[in-house]
Amino acid sequence: MSDLRGELEAVERATGERLSSAGSEAEIESIRHDLFGRSGQLTMLMKQLGSVPAEDRPALGQLANEIRGRLESEIGDRLKALRASGLEDRLAGEAIDMSAPGRPMAVGHLHPVLTTIRDLREIFHAYGFEVFEGPEIETDEYNFELLNIPPDHPARDLWDTLYVAEPGSVEAGMPTPATDGTILRTHTSPTQIRAMRALEPPIRVLTPGRCFRYEAVDASHGFEFFQVEGLVVDRDTSLADLKGMLEEVARALYGRDVATRFRPGYYPFTEPSVAFDIGCLVCGGQGCPACKRSGWMTILGAGMVHPTVLRNGGFDPDEYQGYAFGMGPDRMTMLRHGIGDIRLFFGADLRFVTQFAEGR
Repeated sequence: MSDLRGELEAVERATGERLSSAGSEAEIESIRHDLFGRSGQLTMLMKQLGSVPAEDRPALGQLANEIRGRLESEIGDRLKALRASGLEDRLAGEAIDMSAPGRPMAVGHLHPVLTTIRDLREIFHAYGFEVFEGPEIETDEYNFELLNIPPDHPARDLWDTLYVAEPGSVEAGMPTPATDGTILRTHTSPTQIRAMRALEPPIRVLTPGRCFRYEAVDASHGFEFFQVEGLVVDRDTSLADLKGMLEEVARALYGRDVATRFRPGYYPFTEPSVAFDIGCLVCGGQGCPACKRSGWMTILGAGMVHPTVLRNGGFDPDEYQGYAFGMGPDRMTMLRHGIGDIRLFFGADLRFVTQFAEGR
């Protein structure tokens, strides 16, 4: 009897020491298993009660149950203490200093070129223009022929065209242009034909969008760029209307004091054609490398819509006249912000694009 009593008391003492040094729930669960598991220390000792003399069995059984109860209680208390301590530590680690300044939130904004396009849309909206968009994948017919540029026209040399490959020709190792004339549009001008065929006069549309040309990429050229073109078709429109409107647009973009001029130009889809210049924003018209010492910068081309283009759009040139203009918002953005390399617009460098947060 004395041996079993001593073993029970020894187990209780050893367990108390283990519990006091246990630092995790896993250690406590291990102690519980070592005591009360199928082969646990206390479980095996209680099984020995059957071999104890009958007169000693009640006292030893009572002692064993008391020790078991105390150990279960101590294990539960230790678990509660550890969990409470862990919660306190977590709360302390997650505490928020309500007096500290908040973390700044990154706010997105438009790309600087898209900001310029948005500003152009707002300016032209005041003149009654609506946005009319066309597909970026065009046909040779819409991109060239309907715009008075037949296959043998020398003006085709002005556009280095990206042709869509005939299905299966790339896989066969012999890529050839699609037989249906599918190309990536080289300008947004084909949208003018689509607008004339879809709308009733008077027509005032703005056609912004991406264009693609097979060009060497450098500081002033890219194979992908944006254009914004405008088209007006109505009775009795004139070059004077075009000139007056473009001068007001230039003042809205670059300030009331900007100098402007018209000079002769050439485009196969307009006649007469003009180039529209503004006084150099870098040197104030004195002449510098940016304006090639001329004091002027060309920002767009324009002119009266060619009679052939009007006919292709479904209008009688004896009854209707129109004018059109096209500008490059990429280079206009370079002028607005003094940017010297057009490749920065497509470089995906956040250090560059985040400088233009006014785009909202």
